[in-house]
Parts: sequence; C-alpha cells; structure tokens
Amino acid sequence: MGEWIVDFQGRNHSTAIKLNFLWKDRNVFIMDNHRAALWCWLSSIKDHPDVGLFHVDRHYDALFSAKDYVHFPHDDFNSLSIDEYLSCGYDNDFFAVTPLFRWDNYLGLFIEKYRNQVREWAFATHGKGAAPKDIRFAAYEPWEFPAGLYELKGKWIFNLDLDYFFGRMSSGQMEKLFTDVYIRDFAKALRAGLDSGVIVALTVSLSPECAGGWEGTEEVLKLITEGLEIDFSLPASSDLEHSI
Repeated sequence: MGEWIVDFQGRNHSTAIKLNFLWKDRNVFIMDNHRAALWCWLSSIKDHPDVGLFHVDRHYDALFSAKDYVHFPHDDFNSLSIDEYLSCGYDNDFFAVTPLFRWDNYLGLFIEKYRNQVREWAFATHGKGAAPKDIRFAAYEPWEFPAGLYELKGKWIFNLDLDYFFGRMSSGQMEKLFTDVYIRDFAKALRAGLDSGVIVALTVSLSPECAGGWEGTEEVLKLITEGLEIDFSLPASSDLEHSI
C-alpha cells in the first residue's frame, strides 16, 4: 500500500531547499523534488556495493562544492533519519543556514562520497546544469528508451525526474515532449527492471516548477504509476485541508 515518509504538505513551491512529500512503496520512492534521493539510496549502496546509477533528468544535478562536502556527516550518515538528513546544513555569511542536500547538488555529493562503490554510471539529460566531474558515464538519447532499459545488466539505482519529459514551448510554457505511450512504456520497462531485480531502487521526482506545474507533472505521474502498476496519487487539496 505504500507509506508517507514525509507527509504531504500541499502543492507548494518546491525550490531547491524544500521537500513537500516523500512516499515509499517497497523500493520505489516518489517525491516532489530530488532533495531526498540520496537518503533513499543508502540501503541499496549498503546491500549492493557494485551497483550502477542511472540518472534521467532535464538536469545533471551534479553540482559539487568542496564547501558543501566538508560539512558532509560522514561518521553517522547511514543512520540518519529523513528529518536529520533534511536538516543537515551549515551557517553562511548571511547568518542563515544553507541546507546541505539540495536539488542541484545531491548527486554531486553522492558521486564524491560513493564513487568507489558505484560500478557504472549512466545519464540521460537535456544538458542542463552542472555535469558530473571525474567519472566516466554512458550518455543515453531519448530514442534509446524505453527499449534500452530492458538491456540493463547487473544491479542499478534508477533516478527519474519527470521534468525529463517536458520542454519549454515558444509560448514560454512547459509542455510534454513525448507521447503518453512513450511515457507509459518507459514506466513499464522500469517495472520489468524492478521485478527482475535489476533495478534495486527507483526514485521519482515530480519537479513541478520544471515540468508544467503541479497539474502537468501529475498528469505524467499518472502515466508513470500506471506503467509501474502502483496505486499512488496525491491527496486533493480539500482532503489536505480537512486533515489539518
């Protein structure tokens, strides 16, 4: 049935430093942005020291700063609760706390921390943001999906941001770049990988600011959950209000 790791806070602005929800069904995690992705991968890294990581996202998310990394909680990191993980941060020059794990750097920190435990890296992006440094990775193009997902071997962590399926139109609005069939079949391939044990963890981010707002990204999420055969949808706003 799944469980809420971080209760749904509403269809609020996500930004790089806020997480509005985190939901889990076995080894599938769904969230509004990928701040929590690294935390979701911890058990997979522990159980599969030769795992690969496959990142599908409009952005690389691999910004790395030594200033961030010096504050990485190395000694007790694997035992952090989600609340402790999200609260990790450090003081900046403006007397405010900078969250350590953000939507643009969580993967860069993961690479720095765990590169020796990751067997293989694969990326499919739109070339946005800071690309990973000091690792070699396979680069996938959109036309290689979903068929290429059935060809994966070994064990993989799969990191999917739904903004990969969107692009900015001449109107300035974000719209879907791919058909419903393509997106649903993409998720069916992920389901096959989960069932076979090739995908040991799947993290899915909605990224509403980068993917047509909450309405647009929830339409794509429905296609993804249908393909994954997962019963999940966000509460209606009225339901959230009644629960407060």
